[in-house]
Amino acid sequence: MDSSQLASRILSDRSPLFAADFERQLPRLRGMLADRNVLVLGAGGSIGRATAHVLLECRPRRTMFVDISENNLAEVTRQLRNRFHADAPEFDSWALDFRGTPFRAMLEENDPDIILNFAAFKHVRSEKDQYTIAEMLLVNTIGNMLLLDWLHGRRGKRRMFVISTDKAVNPVSCMGATKRLMERLLFSTAADPGFADLTVTTTRFANVLFSDGSLPASFLSRLELGQPLAGPDDIERYFITPEEAGRLCLLAACHEPGGEILVPAMRPADLMKFDEIARRLLQLRGYEMKNYGTDTEAAFAGFQTDTAAGSYPCLFSPSTTSGEKSYEEFVEVGETEVPDQPYAEIRSIASEPRVEFAELRRQLTVLNQLICDPPALSSLGKAGIVKRIAELVPSFRHIETGLNLDRRI
Repeated sequence: MDSSQLASRILSDRSPLFAADFERQLPRLRGMLADRNVLVLGAGGSIGRATAHVLLECRPRRTMFVDISENNLAEVTRQLRNRFHADAPEFDSWALDFRGTPFRAMLEENDPDIILNFAAFKHVRSEKDQYTIAEMLLVNTIGNMLLLDWLHGRRGKRRMFVISTDKAVNPVSCMGATKRLMERLLFSTAADPGFADLTVTTTRFANVLFSDGSLPASFLSRLELGQPLAGPDDIERYFITPEEAGRLCLLAACHEPGGEILVPAMRPADLMKFDEIARRLLQLRGYEMKNYGTDTEAAFAGFQTDTAAGSYPCLFSPSTTSGEKSYEEFVEVGETEVPDQPYAEIRSIASEPRVEFAELRRQLTVLNQLICDPPALSSLGKAGIVKRIAELVPSFRHIETGLNLDRRI
């Protein structure tokens, strides 16, 4: 079975999320998209390709897929051509960096009505130093500012959706803080008269089970390679399937009105720890978990004996890495649910802009100039760039332990 089917098996003790909301909204979605040109950025990633499948079912006039990874883009294109092998909706694909000049030329020529941006740095493990954090800023925040610059003053009604994360709420990681900064940019845009014809929306949600680069996805790789499973045993997360993520994202992208955040109405009972995901996965493979804690050598040494006896060696222990939050939350202080909620399993949240668009854009331009100057970036250091981000994200409280996940198996 593929990763999407496997995710459904792991989460089979609860009903599928957002299905009723999606079916209820489907006629509206089809009507809204029927005569629109839609651009999907980051279409080759786990959530982008899940949304692409749902989107094409609504048959926009034309859909354009862009991803910096030509391999991922080729795979999602193959998947879509096979799925819609008869009477396929109109779509094309480009392997481009959405911050580059070739992409800007493509954008001008194709002039999309709706932009869905899934291009993002989404892993806490990526923020090791000022260089990796600068790249996060460029992709998660500055890139969206460039898209808004292109949209500013363009004629006709437009939409822009950018995916966010639960880690943007009271962020403790630079990944979450750069996403929170992106949200602030969107909210300031929604309140700016210069963007009267633009509707902006976002969504924060839980981990997509077995998404590319995620810890649960590494479990699958380790099983294939015959290696112990490893991860934290003290961190709880909400998990959803790729199909559920695609439904939520398309609903958020087409949500009315703009300037709001859609979040899933998850229940405390839905929280799961990573070692529980591993345990359920191993049970599906016919194994019981045998946890060696932090004793890496013993886990590898006992591998053959353990697996022959029906046990699988694991290395689960408390997290010690920078930027990790042990719990999940979807709403910050000062954010409120809007009245007359249109969904059953999704909540729409209003977030007031705390700074005008022109001022925030000015601040981001200064930061962009700094991180694009190699000598200045080198001298800034990790603490310096964290400080600069914190000046723009008041709720950011970075957790720094001096350790990152690249130092662990």
